[in-house]
Amino acid sequence: MSRPLLAAAALFSLFFAWPGGAGAQDSAYLARIAETAFSRAATAINRDPAPGISVAVLLPGGHQIDASVGIADRISRETIGRDTRFLSGSVGKTVTGLIATELASEGVIDLDAPISTWLSGQTFWPDLRNADAITLRMLLNHTAGVPDYLEDPGFFLSGFMRGERGYTPAELVGFVADEEPINTPGTAFSYSDTHYILVGLILEAATGQDYHSLVRERVIEPLGLTDTQVLSGRDHDRLASGHVRGVFGLSATARNHRLNHNLDHEWAAGGLVTTPGDLAQLYSALGSGELSGPGAQMRANAFVVDAERGSSYGLGLYVRTYEDGAFRIAHGGDFGGYRSAVVYDSQSGITIAVQANGKSFEAPDFAFALMDEIAAITP
Repeated sequence: MSRPLLAAAALFSLFFAWPGGAGAQDSAYLARIAETAFSRAATAINRDPAPGISVAVLLPGGHQIDASVGIADRISRETIGRDTRFLSGSVGKTVTGLIATELASEGVIDLDAPISTWLSGQTFWPDLRNADAITLRMLLNHTAGVPDYLEDPGFFLSGFMRGERGYTPAELVGFVADEEPINTPGTAFSYSDTHYILVGLILEAATGQDYHSLVRERVIEPLGLTDTQVLSGRDHDRLASGHVRGVFGLSATARNHRLNHNLDHEWAAGGLVTTPGDLAQLYSALGSGELSGPGAQMRANAFVVDAERGSSYGLGLYVRTYEDGAFRIAHGGDFGGYRSAVVYDSQSGITIAVQANGKSFEAPDFAFALMDEIAAITP
């Protein structure tokens, strides 16, 4: 089936994704938003960044509009739908940050305590540089300076020897523990997945629960995120086939809802299988819903990343605050041949999430551009 036909099928499905009760004026407003979301997705996919793109727009009145174009798998020609799932990548750091924030408010952990409180018994501890100067908050806002294991040659080369055997979190930290720190703890922003692997270990040590249980009990079940689970193993129902670009064009990272390789190492640094709809529900809850209290704490005292653009990083999310007190929270993810992004805008109350099954798709740019366009539409 050609892309224009796929696009037409996706457009048709939009008009059956709204809850009832909308009047004629509201329906016209929703239709304009739906057309805008679909048009953006269709334009993007025609530039060939990914085989498929899925978008969810969640409005403050409770309406959720879903737009999807393209295919989930290039062999079977299965189309992308609102329930097609993708790997979240680093958007999952928001979940880890939320759990840490809740535990801190309950007095279970202290965000400003040294990480030796929980990690001094780990095998990598004697090698971890600056260990005594690092706090949990520094890990969460990426100022601890621990190098990223994903960029370590030893980690990359080890993948050729391990087969399907995964890594323990301690092993991941061990790849970079004795490497030169990126910065003195607390003085600069240095994005690193290792920071959140360490946070995951701390959450488990502080609670006596495994990370998967914490995510399920504190985030997935309370918010009713029925399409979300922590990445574990290779088989995942309704998973789109991810893609990366190689010498001979697109190369699939999954087939028939099965990942080609074990990617469990993403873990607390963003290892979720999810949908744009669930990501939008999460960020809406953090921005103005039932999790707005923890959401405010996650935004508070965020470390400045780019002063010119007004961008900061809090406890698991990017923050942009405006002079009138309005704010946007967001995060992007790039992992395993999938791209994701989600943004909540406090001024309009709108949340937008987008996921695609191709590494070349610039999900954050898409999400922010779509947000600006949709927020300008008036009822």
